[in-house]
Amino acid sequence: MDASWTGADSGRIATRVASEWCSERRLLEIRAIQGDTGLAVVLYPVDTIEADTYRVVLPGSADTSPPAAAVALRVFSSNAVQGYQGDSGSVVMDRSSSGALSGTVEARLRSAVNGQLLTISGRLRDLVVVPQHRGCGPDTVATPDTIGDSIQAKPDSLRTDVD
Repeated sequence: MDASWTGADSGRIATRVASEWCSERRLLEIRAIQGDTGLAVVLYPVDTIEADTYRVVLPGSADTSPPAAAVALRVFSSNAVQGYQGDSGSVVMDRSSSGALSGTVEARLRSAVNGQLLTISGRLRDLVVVPQHRGCGPDTVATPDTIGDSIQAKPDSLRTDVD
C-alpha cells in the first residue's frame, strides 16, 4: 500500500499489507502498519470480493449497505495519537487477468476526537488474500483505536496476564 494524506495532519505510508477474508461476516480487512502509523480498509461486498466500486461510509453503517467500505487511520503526531475514520469517498478494486486484486482509495476522513478533516489517496497492489484465522466476530473490525491490535495480539499460550 502506498497512501498519503493532507489536511489537519499530513503524512504517508508505504508498506506491505495484510489482507484477510472473513467468510462469516463477508468482509475483506486490509491492514497496513508502519511504525506508529496504521491504515485499515474494510470492504463489504454484496457477496464476494469483486472488481467494483465500494463507497466509503462511516464504519457503523458499512456492513448494512454493501457494496461499501470503511477506512480508518491512526497517526502519531508530535504529542498524541490521532484516530480518523472515513465518512465519504470510494475504494475502487480491479482484478488483473492473473486474478490479483489491486485498487485505489480516495476518501475524506474525520478525527474521532475533534472532527478535524483529512483527505487520503492511496494505491493497493497485488493483494494476497488469506482466510482470517483469528476469528472475525463483530468485535474484530478495524477502527482507529484497534488497527494494530490484531497483528500484535498474543496467542493464549503467550499471554502474561493473570486471572
